[in-house]
Order: sequence, then structure tokens, then C-alpha cells
Amino acid sequence: METEEAFLKELKDFAPDIILADYNLPSFDGITALAIKQKQYPDVPFILVSGSIGEELAIEAVKMGATDYVLKHRLSRLVPSVHRALREAEDRAKRKQAEEELQRSFKKLQSVLEGIKQAIALTVEVRDPYTAGHQRRVANLACAIAQEMGLPDEQIDEIRTAAVLHDIGKVAVPAEILSKPGRISNHEFDIIKSHPQVSYDILKEVEFPWPIARIVLQHHERMDGSGYPSGLSGKDILLGARILAVADVIEAMSSHRPYRPAHGIDKALQEISQNRNILYNGNMVDACLRLFTERGFKFE
Repeated sequence: METEEAFLKELKDFAPDIILADYNLPSFDGITALAIKQKQYPDVPFILVSGSIGEELAIEAVKMGATDYVLKHRLSRLVPSVHRALREAEDRAKRKQAEEELQRSFKKLQSVLEGIKQAIALTVEVRDPYTAGHQRRVANLACAIAQEMGLPDEQIDEIRTAAVLHDIGKVAVPAEILSKPGRISNHEFDIIKSHPQVSYDILKEVEFPWPIARIVLQHHERMDGSGYPSGLSGKDILLGARILAVADVIEAMSSHRPYRPAHGIDKALQEISQNRNILYNGNMVDACLRLFTERGFKFE
């Protein structure tokens, strides 16, 4: 091959299983050929065969991605070197295929799990049509708060999962209480307040990669210890639960409920502002306020 262009054309036309290249080529050298190969076809083995370079340059070629080098005064190494290179290339191809298959299976499993989470969330909404979409909207806002705070993607996935499932415990609350118009009694409110514990009991045996059950259990806890069910305060409340608490109260106050009309988003933002570092974590309140006042966040 006279030129780099001719070399590249040969690679495209013949898709070789292995490349044996001399260092001295008509208008370029073996190192350049190696660089071209690495850019276009990094998985193809490349063996540099030459009698005009020393061991130092040959080792540099290996560092650049050459599979091996064979000096011409030691050509007896060439055949075993080729066999080894082809065997290793085959092994890499099999590993890559297995990894791609595993990735496809993982994505399919993720899709199935996401469907299960949504189905569980829908179970609550079917029983309580007045809060249809509540868990999804809370999840969207909670994730937006987490992103605004600069949290890593994995932690955002944790928060999304907890938010989608946070009210699953309401399946244990009688439907007539959930949809009751007008004021509810203290006894009825105590029943509603049991839903974080029920949610925890439902989710605690699921082997999530995150403490989802505990986040859901704590999403009605408050920074000053006035929340429920355990009266936790400050950093005793998991970070995900503190974010979820802000998102939950914003969505709930801005939406209609059977026992009251919607307060609206302005009233909801006023609630978290007035209770910043009292009921709600200050950093999360600040992030939420920025979303609505500066970023144009809106519920779908």
C-alpha cells in the first residue's frame, strides 16, 4: 500500500482479521498505520514486523495499541504471535458479545421494574382518584430538586423510585376516608398517618439498591422533630426523605383535595419559605424555590 488513503481503503474493503505491518512503508510508517487502525478498527489485532527498529520503538508501538512486535531476525516468533493474537481477538469478541447481551437483559429488566413501580403507584390512584398523578408529579419535582442541588444520577434514581412509591401504604386507608369531602376527624387522620409505616412494611423486603423503604417511611418527618411516624429531626432523616418532604407538600398544597380546594403554587412556596430550616431542609427549600422562580418549573 503506497499511501495512508490506500491503507484505509484496504481496511474498509477487506475487514482483515489481523494486520501485519512493516515499519517502513512507501509513503508512511508502521506507527502511522497503527494510529489509523486504532482510530477506525481498534479491535483488529496489529503486529509490527520489522528489522529496522529497535526494541524501544517496538515497545512504544505496543503501548499505542499494537498486539505484538516481531523483529525480522526473530521471525520464528511470528506464527505463534499470530495464533495468540487471533485467539485473544476471538476471546475479546465473545466477551464483548456477552457484555452486550447482559446490557440488553439489564435494560429489559429495568424496563420491567419501572413498569412494576408504575403499576404499584397506579394501585393507589385507582382507589383515590382525587390524587391521581400525585406520586408521578412529586417524583418529577423531587428529581428536579435533586438535580438543582447537583446530586449524582444514581441518587436521583433513588429519589425517583422512592417518590413513585411513597404513598403505596394508602392501600390500607379506607377509600371513604381518602375521598371524604369536608373535614376529617382526628381518628380518620390517625388512620391516614399510618400510611408511611404501611408503605415501609410493604417495601422493606424488596432488595432495592437503595434504602427505599426507609425513605418512604420518613417522608412525613420534619426537621424540628414534629413529623411522623417517629418524630425524627435534622440529619436523622435520610436525605432522600428530606427532598421528598418538600416535593410532597408543594404538590399536595397546590392540588385539589376532597376536603379543600387547591391552595395554589404561590401558597405552597410560601409554606416552605416560612418553614425553611424549621420543618423543611433549607438547601432543599432554596433549590425548590429556584426551580419555580428562576427555572420556570411547572407540574405537568
